[in-house]
Amino acid sequence: MGGLSLQHPWAFAFGLLGNVISFMTYLAPLPTFYQIYRSKSTQGFQSVPYVVALFSAMLWIYYALLKSDECLLITINSAGCVIETIYIIIYLTYAPKQAKLFTAKILLLLNVGVFGLILLLTLLLAG
Repeated sequence: MGGLSLQHPWAFAFGLLGNVISFMTYLAPLPTFYQIYRSKSTQGFQSVPYVVALFSAMLWIYYALLKSDECLLITINSAGCVIETIYIIIYLTYAPKQAKLFTAKILLLLNVGVFGLILLLTLLLAG
């Protein structure tokens, strides 16, 4: 893969374009969270998409770290982790107790448990 190499300018250009589009995708829920902030209520919105997006970004960072010269993947998915974490914090701030418990459970199960299992298995089995 070209990565940041100028030997492959088209790969770099499309990688950069992909990062811009991905960043805009991460920002797409901003109106929803602005509405949650203004009304001080989650209004029935679910947290699952944001927890799954955080999990996805974490997996992409892990993949990029296993490969070499994947700076574009690391940068956009690091930004994604930060943005999704902010969304989840806002959600938890204004969610009712039941929704907070559900969000905490899936966050721990998916982003700690499953991600930790993936890390452990790949490190043990790839050795």
